[in-house]
Amino acid sequence: MSFVCAECNHNSLKIMFTLELPPTADDDEIALQLLSCGECNFQGLAVYRESRHGSLDSESWQHKGYVLGEKSLSRLMQAMLECPLPVDRDCQCAAHVALGKYDWSAVAQNGIEVVRQFEMRLVA
Repeated sequence: MSFVCAECNHNSLKIMFTLELPPTADDDEIALQLLSCGECNFQGLAVYRESRHGSLDSESWQHKGYVLGEKSLSRLMQAMLECPLPVDRDCQCAAHVALGKYDWSAVAQNGIEVVRQFEMRLVA
């Protein structure tokens, strides 16, 4: 699965690593995704959020990408990659515990330097 790169606009942006977080009051699913472009070597973060609150046929989701400051990206990558069970939402490693407390609907409010946000556009 490829996405359009926010830097070079090629269809070469891929999700390289995913950390599943526990549900919150607002989101049934939250996934932090490390991104990498095979064309321009861009690296960034995506946040996938899904909610099934409301009526039985109601489902909403958001998949947003972020260009982060170098230090913020490095810290996030290091924390996420240290997790021994990235797809286990109930993992109690330091990364899951710390990142599970963040409000991922407002990435910059978590002390993460967001240079800019972009929509994750799937390549058809």
